[in-house]
Amino acid sequence: MPSFRTALRAVTAIVGIAAAFTASAQTYPAKLITFVVPFAAGAAPDVFVRTIARDIAREAGVPTIVENRPGAGSILAAQTVARAAPDGYTVLVTGNVAFTGNPHVYKKLGYDPVKDFTPVTTLSKGPMYLYVNPQKVPATNITELVKLIQKDPAKYSFGYTSITSRLPAEVLQQSTGVKILGVPYRSGASATPDLLSGQIDMLFTDFSAWTFVNSGKLRAIGVTDLKRSPYAPELPTFEEAGVKGMDIGFWLAAYLPAHAPAPVVARLHQLLSKATQAPELKPSYQASGTFEFLMPVGELAKFQAKERAAWGQIIRSAGIQPE
Repeated sequence: MPSFRTALRAVTAIVGIAAAFTASAQTYPAKLITFVVPFAAGAAPDVFVRTIARDIAREAGVPTIVENRPGAGSILAAQTVARAAPDGYTVLVTGNVAFTGNPHVYKKLGYDPVKDFTPVTTLSKGPMYLYVNPQKVPATNITELVKLIQKDPAKYSFGYTSITSRLPAEVLQQSTGVKILGVPYRSGASATPDLLSGQIDMLFTDFSAWTFVNSGKLRAIGVTDLKRSPYAPELPTFEEAGVKGMDIGFWLAAYLPAHAPAPVVARLHQLLSKATQAPELKPSYQASGTFEFLMPVGELAKFQAKERAAWGQIIRSAGIQPE
């Protein structure tokens, strides 16, 4: 058995580490903060995070960088942060797919969505828009689209880049009884050109593709929200057309590794909250059709659990099996 003196030294060491951790938390931030994102450089969410990072650098007086770790359905970025020190200097900013969708569609994630992270806050949210190639799909509204697919169910296809963009198409099929062929893509950057060229017929994605609606190359059919988007007030919701369960969108949120000190979480939450309201973010919100979406400290974990359960129910109903 260890001697009393050995045990005392161990306890003293633990107390010393805890005291040092607490002291560093009280002076946070004091050095470079790295924001790890699963987005490609230049993508709308990446631009959003970079704008936030610059604002935090000015506010806190410390340097910030954005580290792009795209690929594998946000898994690479999540794994990177899960393995980092919980000192507040490595922050994951990711879409909801990493925490609400991936647990249901991957057998092995390489991270635990609950145990490996300290949720900080949501940052923004937005709905999905259904775009069609007007040369391939003559429908001009949701009702016409459903009738068109019902008439020839083997003819039409949709592209998807993750479970986030696949889920609305699955709900559309479940709600209306139509059948559409799903075609997987690695990113929206590869799916959108195929939609424009007619390789696929439709795509659920964010507002960034609206520029092709303005040019007439694509047609927007509906928005997956319970109310119309102020960015496209003329576009009806699926709810208006009688398609239920289509309140499916995406949100961005910030996480630290598990066991991050409460003072660090509180300070980072404060910095992020202020940054999301910066005037410089207006173009980013506009480009992706998103809105500021903040939660008090402690609320993200509960929100995430609720969303994960809802997504799981839809995914199981669609018969999607984990890979």
